[in-house]
Amino acid sequence: MEKKNDADMLAAMVQAANRYATRPALVLDNQTYTYQELFGLAGSICETLRNLHGDTVGIAAENRMETYASILGVLLSGKTYVMLHPDYPAERNARIVRQSGIGLWLYSGENGHMLPADIRAIRVSLPSYRLALPSGVDEIDSDVPAYIIFTSGSTGEPKGVPISRKNLNAFYRAYRALGWQLDENDRMLQMFELTFDVSVVSFLYPLTLGACVYAIPSQGMKYLNVLDIMERHRLTFAAVAPSVLRLSRPYFGEICFPDLRYLVVTAEATDVNLLHEFRPCIPNATVVNLYGPTEATIYCTSYVIPAEGAKHHNGMAAIGKPFQGMDYRIASPSGKSLPAGETGELWISGPQLMSGYWGGPEKTAECFVTDSSGKLYYRTGDLCLADTDGDIVYCGRKDTQVKIQGFRIELGEIEYHVKAFYKHSCNAVVLPVYTSDGSCELHLAVEREAEDTEHLEQYLQSRLPAYMCPRHIHFIPCFPQNNSNKTDRNQLLKLITQ
Repeated sequence: MEKKNDADMLAAMVQAANRYATRPALVLDNQTYTYQELFGLAGSICETLRNLHGDTVGIAAENRMETYASILGVLLSGKTYVMLHPDYPAERNARIVRQSGIGLWLYSGENGHMLPADIRAIRVSLPSYRLALPSGVDEIDSDVPAYIIFTSGSTGEPKGVPISRKNLNAFYRAYRALGWQLDENDRMLQMFELTFDVSVVSFLYPLTLGACVYAIPSQGMKYLNVLDIMERHRLTFAAVAPSVLRLSRPYFGEICFPDLRYLVVTAEATDVNLLHEFRPCIPNATVVNLYGPTEATIYCTSYVIPAEGAKHHNGMAAIGKPFQGMDYRIASPSGKSLPAGETGELWISGPQLMSGYWGGPEKTAECFVTDSSGKLYYRTGDLCLADTDGDIVYCGRKDTQVKIQGFRIELGEIEYHVKAFYKHSCNAVVLPVYTSDGSCELHLAVEREAEDTEHLEQYLQSRLPAYMCPRHIHFIPCFPQNNSNKTDRNQLLKLITQ
């Protein structure tokens, strides 16, 4: 039987804070903050919030120690936090405020007037608070959302994903059960924007151990900041987006991280060939591919990628087996479970699954389904197959399959051959563009300087049927990325069609 502190992520963090009060908890912009400072400020914020009306608290996503303390303070108070990025369009932030019902606003920089005047704004400043460590965690309703993350919606209206305390604790137990050999001496990376859910585990999980979180600066190029911090602070654990490795490729011969014991690749499909090239840079690291939609609380499957013979589909690494307590099915279009080896949509079930979109019953009904036994599944939109070992192999998105001349085409297959032509040294994206008569043309975007296309076209013609060969090829030196460090396909489409 687990003790409460073993099952509750927040309680485990408070326990670690009291045990390791004088140890470093957060390093940001070359400034080190102890557990005493981080949790002392969080405890003071918590006391302030408890005396104020408003169950949903907006937090300015500023890359500051006070921002991280605000997250902890809201969690300790039993309220729900929503991150709002000051650099995002004001209209998008206004929609999120309206949808979530934010009643209080925490900021620490210059963003006090970012929200409407009727929302009470509180400036969080380290010197203005006493720094008494919280002694414990009050009983909080496990169904109350810990946070709401807003993801892009196909209608242009952001979708609110509420992750309850129950969801977060189920994730914590399952994530810990993966068997990490980590303790208070570890140094762990936080490279993700605070509006993206991978930042939640990158920040919170190390604090359950007494370990130190290293957040990258907001200024400068992100991937160079990541490399610098990993080397300078000799990090032992890093979760990174594959785009970091792709952009770092010119430096593979110069960089080496012998202290790194775990490399987690996450946020988008992982290119096994690129990872194979990066292996000499991390001679002592176990590499783990972690997958999960926001709706299933950050991650819900894991695959330890072997140095040789990684399972993949068109160069995209397998996503492995479900977390402890989670279940899945590979479903046909009619919802029937498919046997091993057949490709269908991945459906996910289990205690990490949110109960439904925030204020979005229609969207919930569209994306969730209950089977005949009463089990609730989330339809991920990801195409996968399960192999005979029970590993899930990612095969692309449902929306990256198109029909041309009656043939069903998987765009990832074309992208794989393009990357192979360039010896996996660059990224490639195939985008369907629909003409006025309803027909579909394939446009290929290659992330490199402009060059002659003749040899590439000949290569593709030798490996693909004519109907799969892109009609147009565009060279773009640097692909646009969204806040999750994924290639922004919508922005890319605008670039190639303007």
